Amino acid sequence: MTGVNPTVSNRLKAAEDRLTRAIARLETVLEKRTDAAGVSPVDAELLAQAQGLQAENASLRELVDDTAARLDGTIAKFKSKLAGQG
Repeated sequence: MTGVNPTVSNRLKAAEDRLTRAIARLETVLEKRTDAAGVSPVDAELLAQAQGLQAENASLRELVDDTAARLDGTIAKFKSKLAGQG
């Protein structure tokens, strides 16, 4: 991500990693509960929420990637214009 503040990029990556690990932990717990006692309504709801969070995470990753690419392009245009003025 050229031109993007490394601190922001690192914070986004760290948050994304934490979310991914949390979802994985939730799924593991839910799978163990399902294996042991079948699926309760509460567990089914939690599993559905975890799956929804995974889908949202994937969507947000795409949004971050698209935004970073657009920012990189805008920064490159600004640099080009500034270089042309000097």
